Amino acid sequence: VNGFEIYKVYLAVKLHFTSKNQSYDFHKHGGRTTARLETFTKRRDRYFFHKLSQSYNSSNIVDYFVSNFVTNTNLWVGDIIGHSGDENYKEWSKRIEALHYYYEQDIDYLLERMSANDMSFDDIFTVQNGQHPPILKMVLSKRISIETFVILEDLLSFSKRLNKDISETVLWPKLYDRMVRYRPFLKFNITKYRVTLRNKLKDI
Repeated sequence: VNGFEIYKVYLAVKLHFTSKNQSYDFHKHGGRTTARLETFTKRRDRYFFHKLSQSYNSSNIVDYFVSNFVTNTNLWVGDIIGHSGDENYKEWSKRIEALHYYYEQDIDYLLERMSANDMSFDDIFTVQNGQHPPILKMVLSKRISIETFVILEDLLSFSKRLNKDISETVLWPKLYDRMVRYRPFLKFNITKYRVTLRNKLKDI
């Protein structure tokens, strides 16, 4: 792949994560955009895309950009060239390759917090006086991964309640938006994760 091909993928993933009202969907559009070569050749940052084309190819460049936009939706390509972008991708790949293992670890952490604070499972998702519920604090402080958060949302559909009950209008709306946009890129067997959760809850 060349720099222009990398740029097209960057644009598509960026639009998916940042377009107003989620108007661009990477999967529905097949990753296609209106990117034109003549526009690309006039960009001052085109060097970054050429540089990326030396390290990544068509089979992993989408994941590379997804891993970085999940970490920071406001990024510019210059922010992720080199160490920070590679680290984000490496960390993300590690989590994705062992998704079920990390999910189990996160659920164990949830159960520990429940036990330590004498909470029920429902309490983890309950909003008190418009404040962030424990589950949200855990994600924002990176105690549990955004992947586990997305999976739990798939299983429990708790976000409707959070949208209604949380009063702050910055952190949660941003995280909710990122979760919704990230979901189509995350592949997992929902039944397997439901059974894991059920079995762990049975043990407490």
